[in-house]
Amino acid sequence: MRLVPSYRQPVLAASHRAPGRRRLPKSGPRQRGFTLLEMLVAVLLFAIASALAYGGLRSIVQAQEQSSQAKAQLGRLQFAVSLIERDITSAARRGIRDGYGVPRPALEGEAQRIELTRHGYANVLALPRAELERVAYQRRDGQLLRLRWPVLDRSPGTRPVEDELLEGVTRMEVVYLDGQGREHRQWPPPHGVSETLPRAVRLTLELEDFGEIRRVLELPQEPPA
Repeated sequence: MRLVPSYRQPVLAASHRAPGRRRLPKSGPRQRGFTLLEMLVAVLLFAIASALAYGGLRSIVQAQEQSSQAKAQLGRLQFAVSLIERDITSAARRGIRDGYGVPRPALEGEAQRIELTRHGYANVLALPRAELERVAYQRRDGQLLRLRWPVLDRSPGTRPVEDELLEGVTRMEVVYLDGQGREHRQWPPPHGVSETLPRAVRLTLELEDFGEIRRVLELPQEPPA
């Protein structure tokens, strides 16, 4: 009996795929987007941060504005006080005549107003006029005003020029001291000599922003050379 060798055919494992279909590549971890709740939380946090930043910026701007206003007010105050000191300390013994021809003293005033003739009236254009000027200070409607007249002896139509020096002035008080140190609420005092200047003037100003400011100003007792 003849034995016929049998050959075992290798069985190839083949994947049976339906025609026309491709295998999808394997992908990594699945990526997910933001949910609506997360977006709302992010928007809310951004709004809060923006509001805080705007509030801080606004506070800085307001502080700078207040600082600038205070600095400007302080500059006006210093200018006004120096102008008053210059006018009073350079007082002249020169009376005037008002618009009706009535003689007025070289310096006259009350507690709320002071008017005087001063030396040092600038004449840069070399005009034919005196180097004296008539000025006055008074408080009106919370403002400190400086009045100046173009001439000493006035005519009926002469009007002063008003310069606003300060705002927010709540009180103005002028006290006049004579040679013996006595205080007077008006000048010339009753039964006094109209040509005599007070020995000194005490000026008190009270402002809304800076409180009370007081100056004692000595007046010249002899005419300048």
